[in-house]
Amino acid sequence: MSAAAGAGLVIGPQILSRLVRGQVLQTPLPGSAIPQFTDPLPLLDVAGGTIQTLIAGATPLEIHAREFRSLMLPRNLVLPNGQPYGGTWVWGYIGGAAVPSGVRDTYTGPVVVGARGTPTEVNFVNDLGSALTSRVRFWRDATDQTIHWADPLGTGHSMDHYAGPIPVVPHLHGGEVPPVLDGGPDAWYTSDGKYKGHAYYTKPTKGKKAPGNQAIYRYPNTQEAAPLWFHDHLLGATRLNVYAGLAGAFPLVDPGLALPAGLHPVGLQRGASVDYVIPLVIQDRMFDTEGQLYFPSVGINPEHPFWIPEFTGDTICVNGKAWPYLNVEPRRYRFLFINGSNARTYEMFFVNPITKLMGPSMWQIATDGGYLDAPVRIDPNALPGLTKLVIMPGERADVIVDFAGFGGQTLILRNIGRTPFPKGPPPNGSTLGQILQVRVGLGPVPDGSYDPAGGGSLRPPLVRLVDPALGALAPGLVPSKIRQLTLNEVMGLGGPLEVLVNNTHWSGLHMMGGMPRMDFTPVTVGGVTEHHSEVPMEGDLEVWELVNITADAHPIHTHLTQFQLLNRQGFNVGGYNAAYEAAFPGTDMVDPMTGMPYPPGMYIPGFGPPLDYNLGNPRALGGNPDIVPFLLGPPRPPEANEAGWKDTTIMYPGELTRIAIRYAPLDTPAGMSGAYPFDPNAGGHGYVWHCHIIDHEDNEMMRPYSVRPKAVPRSLLMGTHY
Repeated sequence: MSAAAGAGLVIGPQILSRLVRGQVLQTPLPGSAIPQFTDPLPLLDVAGGTIQTLIAGATPLEIHAREFRSLMLPRNLVLPNGQPYGGTWVWGYIGGAAVPSGVRDTYTGPVVVGARGTPTEVNFVNDLGSALTSRVRFWRDATDQTIHWADPLGTGHSMDHYAGPIPVVPHLHGGEVPPVLDGGPDAWYTSDGKYKGHAYYTKPTKGKKAPGNQAIYRYPNTQEAAPLWFHDHLLGATRLNVYAGLAGAFPLVDPGLALPAGLHPVGLQRGASVDYVIPLVIQDRMFDTEGQLYFPSVGINPEHPFWIPEFTGDTICVNGKAWPYLNVEPRRYRFLFINGSNARTYEMFFVNPITKLMGPSMWQIATDGGYLDAPVRIDPNALPGLTKLVIMPGERADVIVDFAGFGGQTLILRNIGRTPFPKGPPPNGSTLGQILQVRVGLGPVPDGSYDPAGGGSLRPPLVRLVDPALGALAPGLVPSKIRQLTLNEVMGLGGPLEVLVNNTHWSGLHMMGGMPRMDFTPVTVGGVTEHHSEVPMEGDLEVWELVNITADAHPIHTHLTQFQLLNRQGFNVGGYNAAYEAAFPGTDMVDPMTGMPYPPGMYIPGFGPPLDYNLGNPRALGGNPDIVPFLLGPPRPPEANEAGWKDTTIMYPGELTRIAIRYAPLDTPAGMSGAYPFDPNAGGHGYVWHCHIIDHEDNEMMRPYSVRPKAVPRSLLMGTHY
């Protein structure tokens, strides 16, 4: 924050240039001026029918990305100009081809329910129009063409805002899918159908390509049941498209999975014998005095005039509604938490604001990748023990809360997550410290749903790559490779200039526009060559060691794979940084901060790792000095509610985080390599891994990787299932 404040002399001319270009500056509406708990929580629409119809056969869905008005703020709000609030212009996924009329209750959703073994075919249609005519005004004002982004019009490294057709690409987050269905950042397509990314793919329909503003994805749904979600993943503008509203839930159920009595694969209706599942998509936002979305878009460095390192809003929205309330009966409810924020971490618990008594407890039953072996209690009154539910952007938690015994009370879902996490300032208790009000009715009421407090297992034991009690690989397992990779922050004159994984840009070149590294693998897709450093073999088990040498936590997400958290361990940050910087070889390239060449022993931003990726560290791939001499104390095993399959997990500052990844279906027995039913290198395409603070991933904290496929028969063939 002090760095941003010191950038005032840079910001002034940028504001002037934007006024000259005709941009209308918005006036922020403080979150403290927005009434709380006046409107009910919107319950999301369900697409795809009931579980029974999904089991019977796949029903193709059509989902349109559209612009419309949504009641994000209280419907009776009077704006500062004295006018009644008439809704906020947003983007959202709308099921069906009908154009929405009037003002919708929420932009979030829909909930697409998939069933294991039955493909879900979705035609995603981009009907968003042009940046020049969009009434979601912040989007054009915050696009920054100086970062690596989709660039549909080919304007290059332009200092102006983008003014063309709006590009999108839907990504099934957590999906075990072929690369052509992944919705990777380079698979974007524009609303006018004229422009597309080099990794674009759409299913042929009756021998013809679908229109250019559509992408038809036939998700195979071969993986285990899991609380997946989908969101836009546009290269260099994910932060803006998701902020505008492009996100939905995709719970994948397994009709053949044996679950305890009363715990249904998913229950989206109320009933005495059905668990009532309520998705809670939590996002922080800002608004202007006209009730429209506001996004700060004055950069802190002249190199990127509009990109800001991390967006954090002053208003909490749940399912697209600012500070809603939820009426419940005194019985058990099941909540699917999704952190859909750009950068904010939530640390949550229930409390009675009158009595100050904390509770009820939460019982987490599933992580990102599926059910835990047994429920894990998160009790705000249990010390020591798990007292708060912590989720960073991109993480999900499937949770049961029992409101029996709280009849007649009004509870608050509180948040004490610091920003930046975990060492930033705490949230304001009267605004960002409150998420949702829960009004518990009088009882008693019958409740035949599953009771997690009764103990016992949730499911047949999941495949264990890791012994979570020991924080070590399961007995008998040996990784084929160990990779030691860094998380880096590059500083500019006003603050962070970009954020990197393993000090490497997306392209894999030496700095921006530099020479290719000989220790990376060139991969060409659609005429564009990238240089991949992570090229695992299908079926291999790898251990990744992520060394966080930045000041904040990062939620690292891998596409295609779910992984298991091994452990975390502190290290001597100063000592390791000295060894890390000393390993850089020097270069004739000029340091933009000093105007001088980089001497040996000086950190070179974007150079890649300082040593040869394959040979520089005999213990681990990655090209970084070995972390082992700098480790402090014993490794810390995962928390009990992290001891399952994850696709996004917290990497704390000053710590080494180890994860075990196997490039094979999750239910492949431990000790076996396995193979996907699809080609993980179909069409020569790859995947990405990145930070899920989406402001970071938009500015280089993301790397493409590819999987070398085995020569094995596939049950899902190109052109048949996707």
